[in-house]
Amino acid sequence: MQRVKQFLPGLALLVSTLLYCLHFFVGAGHVKLITDSRAYLFMAGGGHLSAPYNSRVFGPFIASLIASALGVSVHSAFQILTSVALLASLFLLQRLISRQGGSVYWQAAVLLALGCAMAATFGYTPVMVDPLLLLLTCLTVLALDRGYFLVAVTSATLAALTKEYGLLLGLITAIVAYRQGRRALALAGAFLPAVALLVTTLSGSASSSAGLIDWQSFVSAMFGYHISLYRFRGGSEYPKLLYMWSWSVLWPVLVIAALVVYSRLRNRITKTKHEVGFLLMLVALPFLVLGDWGRSLLIVVPFACAVAAVHPLARNAKFAALFAVGGLSTALARPFHSESLPPPAFMVTMTIISVASSLLIGLRILRFARSASTSQLDLGLESPGHEVAVR
Repeated sequence: MQRVKQFLPGLALLVSTLLYCLHFFVGAGHVKLITDSRAYLFMAGGGHLSAPYNSRVFGPFIASLIASALGVSVHSAFQILTSVALLASLFLLQRLISRQGGSVYWQAAVLLALGCAMAATFGYTPVMVDPLLLLLTCLTVLALDRGYFLVAVTSATLAALTKEYGLLLGLITAIVAYRQGRRALALAGAFLPAVALLVTTLSGSASSSAGLIDWQSFVSAMFGYHISLYRFRGGSEYPKLLYMWSWSVLWPVLVIAALVVYSRLRNRITKTKHEVGFLLMLVALPFLVLGDWGRSLLIVVPFACAVAAVHPLARNAKFAALFAVGGLSTALARPFHSESLPPPAFMVTMTIISVASSLLIGLRILRFARSASTSQLDLGLESPGHEVAVR
């Protein structure tokens, strides 16, 4: 049984990879382009765009390097970049959770839920920079975990040049470095990503009318994003979309991590570097949810995974299994873009399983939060790596 258990994370990666291939090849992801995709391809080909794309240069730059090295189109290069970034992110997350004492069951559950969600999202729209930002976030969190501050500053700087809210990683790196007395690295983390973003934004001149005119227009569009989305999707589809997004960013992990941080704050316990990072992400949450937060909140997920791994619920095998079922069923219930659609009965069944899993997970979390005393929770947080029984 012990030997079989060790294969669970690998099995989760395999299932995620197969689902990605299904959406990419059968679900027409290999030809799918949205507005952002066309902008990134234009930039990878040497073009310049206005805000907000004029600052998101790192992804297109890497895609252009891949295209030159392999002799493929920038479209194919972006697809390669996305698949590699997603797979590498999952490997790093497993390593991160393991270092925090997360059980093999919890590692597999997180990899399955997140991997399948990313497969359904980016298998269909692979020409995006969000998977690269997720990878850079994982690198930053793991670098901070090991005390490699130069790596963290570098990753945070590249993250800021991937998407503007990557600046948060530089701020977190600065705070963690300052808490450990690394003043020079703290200054580098605070200013280097911001300076790099500012210089990149000001140095480029748009050669196309694509994109928005300036940052003011971008911010205005961001504040009106959900209103426009509601009008476009309608009152029945909009809540479904938000529900799928919540699983894309692993809502149970976010809630559990928030419980851990709340316990630390309430009892005035010194917070770990990951808890500091997650707390700052919570402060930035109102900004991150303004747009497509099914993608923007991916920057929060690695911090949440590191924090949640120490919670007693994350070390309960049955809870991990319930979480895995919820993540997998939600990914399978998402729309499949192909001429050969899954049977309606299958989609309805997956939807029922997903909703039921969400309700049970919510009840388990609420039940633990109401019944567990402070001493029980603190004992669980101080004893990583052991499976626990949770009522």
